[in-house]
Amino acid sequence: MALNGDAPFRDDGPEAIKAARVRWRRRQIVDAATGLLIRVGFQRMLITDLAKEAGVSVGTIYQYVDSKEDILTLIVRDILETYRAEVPAAMEGIEDPIERLEAGFRAYCSIVDERRAATLLAYQEGKNVPKKGLEDLKNMELETNSYFADCIREAVAQGRACCAEPDLTAFNLTMLAHTWALKHWYLKTHFSLDEYIKLQLGAVLRSIVSDDYHDAYKHLTGVAKA
Repeated sequence: MALNGDAPFRDDGPEAIKAARVRWRRRQIVDAATGLLIRVGFQRMLITDLAKEAGVSVGTIYQYVDSKEDILTLIVRDILETYRAEVPAAMEGIEDPIERLEAGFRAYCSIVDERRAATLLAYQEGKNVPKKGLEDLKNMELETNSYFADCIREAVAQGRACCAEPDLTAFNLTMLAHTWALKHWYLKTHFSLDEYIKLQLGAVLRSIVSDDYHDAYKHLTGVAKA
């Protein structure tokens, strides 16, 4: 039966349930693989151990991957898909490109914080990601990087920023976000996540915000026009 008055009936309930189950099962495997890989490393990890860690059968694991190497692709893809879903959502509806950049960077850093182990693992074991999926992952990374670069280009077009290399600055921002995971053992003893975001974004914005807009963004840069 329809739940929205005049809305047409669509019998997609079973498909929706199936899709949700696939997402839940993949999340289960990704979380188990991340923890296991951090503990024992890629070379020592066995599919049988992963199945036991995830509480599923070996056959279930092979429904999602063809090889042990594909598990790394699954982990990295999961992080990138989270960026793809949550970063644009955080930026949506914000007209000012600098304010939009701040919202996107904050969302990106929050995801890194939630997935610190997976982020660290992607750097440690990236060399083992199979080539067959590597180009796709690179393209996904470029897409997430473009969220920041597009904001910077728009800010430059409006005279709010002066930046000759928006793509490079965008990559700098993503690397600063990843650093929260890579050096968390040290950073956590000196800064909260919110403090880290404000300090790192402020440093980047001070280098690109136009002189005429320093006062407008002093709440982000921490510095007003002299």
